[in-house]
Parts: sequence; C-alpha cells; structure tokens
Amino acid sequence: MRFKTIIITRKKVIFTLICTGVTAVCGITAAVVRTSGKAAEVFKSEDTVYEDILSEGLPTEDDEFDLKNAVNKILGFNLDEPQTIIEEYSAYFENVQAENNQDGSGAESVEDAAEQSDEDAEEHPNGETAEQPEEQSAEPELPTRDMIYSSVGLAINNATDYDVNIDAMCAEELTFSINDEGPQVLVVHTHTTECYDGDQMSGETERTTDDSRNVIEVGNVICDTLESYGIKTYHDTTYHDYPSYQGSYTRALTTISSRLAEYPSVKIVLDIHRDAFIYAAGSKLTVSSDQNGISTAQVMLVCGTDSMGLEHKNWRENLKLAAKIQNAAEIMYPGLMRPVNLRTERFNMHMTTGSLLIDVGSNGNTLDQAKEGGKDVARAIAAVLTNQ
Repeated sequence: MRFKTIIITRKKVIFTLICTGVTAVCGITAAVVRTSGKAAEVFKSEDTVYEDILSEGLPTEDDEFDLKNAVNKILGFNLDEPQTIIEEYSAYFENVQAENNQDGSGAESVEDAAEQSDEDAEEHPNGETAEQPEEQSAEPELPTRDMIYSSVGLAINNATDYDVNIDAMCAEELTFSINDEGPQVLVVHTHTTECYDGDQMSGETERTTDDSRNVIEVGNVICDTLESYGIKTYHDTTYHDYPSYQGSYTRALTTISSRLAEYPSVKIVLDIHRDAFIYAAGSKLTVSSDQNGISTAQVMLVCGTDSMGLEHKNWRENLKLAAKIQNAAEIMYPGLMRPVNLRTERFNMHMTTGSLLIDVGSNGNTLDQAKEGGKDVARAIAAVLTNQ
C-alpha cells in the first residue's frame, strides 16, 4: 500500500486546536495521511519545507503503517502525551491575553504573539524594563606612567650585532618631553603610495596615488588620534616613491630636514609604511588581530642603527621610545604588536631622538584593518607622550 502525504501548516493546526480541542486532532490527522501517490512527494508549506519528515522515513508499500506514529512525526507532539501539545506551542500562545488587554484587538496572528513574547521576556514582571548592564568602553583606559615604564619580556627581533635589553630600555627616561608650543609630532611617508589588499591595488606594484586608499589615509587616522589627545601633529603627504621608487629615502630625508627647520618644536618623526610579502603560491602576507571584536592590522615598530657605518649615535634613544610604545600597546591591545624590529639600516632616524618607522599591516591586509591598527598604535603613542 502506498501513501500520499499532505502537510497542514502549523498555523492551520494551531487554529484547529484552538477551535475544536485536542479531540479534533485525530479527525484532522485522518485526513492528513491518505493512500495512493508517491511516498516522497514534495511538501509545500507557507512557512517551511518539512524535509526532516522525509528524512525520518514515511512508510512504503511493504511497511506496516502506524497512523499515530505518522501524526506524531508530522505535527511534532505525542498524541499519548497531551502535555507535549502545550510544550510544542506554548511559545506561540504566551502573552496573547496580555496583548488583548493592552489594545483590545488581540494579536493578528500566532507569530505576532510569539514576537510580543520575545519582547516582553526582557521586561520585569511588573512591566518595567529590565536593567541592562552598563556598556563597556570600546577603548581601554590609557595605562599609567608606572605601567608604561615597567615591562617584562617585550619581544624584539634584533638583526644587529648589538646586545640590547629592551625591557631595561623601557624603564629609562626619555631625553625629551612634549608641550603645546607648536607641532610635536611629524608624520611622513617615505613610500607614500603603498596601499592595501582589495580593489585599492594598482596591478603588480600594490601602489596607488589615490590618497584616500594608501598609507596617507592611515597617517590621517594616526594624526587625528594624536590630536584628540592634545598632541599637535603635522602630516606631510609629499610623494617620495612616485614617479620614481629609487631614491625614496633620500627624498624623504630632504622633506624631514625641511619640516624640522620649519617646525623646530617637533620632537618625534613617524615614518608610516605598510609591510609586504608575497608567498610562492601568490598569497600575500596578512598580519591581523582581534581588538574589541574588530579585525585590526598588526603593527611593527622598526628602529634603525649605525651598524652600516652611517652616523646615528642616538639610535638607543629611539629604541627607548619604541620600547615604551610597544609596552603601552601590549597593555591596551594585547596581540596588536609584532616584535620590535631592530635593523642595521638607519632609515633617516638620526634626525631626532624620537624617530621611528612604523609598519601598519601588510599587503594582505585591508585598508579598514590598517586604519584600526593606526588608531590603536596612535593611542599607545599618546599614552607614552602624555605620561612623561
């Protein structure tokens, strides 16, 4: 014997249950299961397709048909246990009477009653809105000076032959302090056109002269963040790697020298870059972390030295600053920072005792991730400069 199955929507079943009571269910189910047709006919429903019933298996012509079992599967409750009817549909009926009392019209549908139930569940029994926990600040508090100047186990990649203790340097005093007498921080970009993954890329070069999509935009975020803490900042957006990439650092040195002469108040020079690496398979290096639920590009502080013979007698002063920024960032944004990179090259950092090269993200990161990383490291810089 073969059976053709017709599924009644839950709305119809619920309406029938209300009107005729549990006794009528048996009458309804007698019409639900009928002989003839295909056992696996597609079920059509206003709300859903009940494929799970098919997966459980309806009887074939060789099976003994159990009407009660079929009804239990289709309707979702046990006819031998009436309480299961209430359990199955209690969420739909909850607060219907309350809604009737409020507007006199009643819920337009069972689903309306369920939505009202979800809303009411957030309220106290007396009708007052449940007290919600206070929202935590998306940004952590700035660490204190004692926290910034004391660290244990700061990570450093030392490419030089110099023996350095970055934790000890973190505890040393800086040789400068900031004030409000003119710009204190100069932000530049030796490789100004560096951009990030996505449609920002310009072919193989991974560069663009659209300043809203390259490292200049990250520099804007850094400057805005520092300014929000009262740290006067000058952002120089001169192109040093376009139209020619060769000689970028020489041209950047000219710009830095000119700005320092124009603004002798500047104590710190930050050269904002983007890292880059392409694997053999063609994928690009992505360095990211989760900060307050936001995907954020990791940041690397690069310090130059005089290892290659170029004059840079104060490179340790720059490393002191890097150590404090690294420590502050680790406190505020765990996982944000890559290890400090101590290099043999000078990278124009001999111009001040507060010069750093900062790689914000890599060529596999997005611009949005880089802007988040720039904002976070800028807050760490602000924490150091305002706690001297």
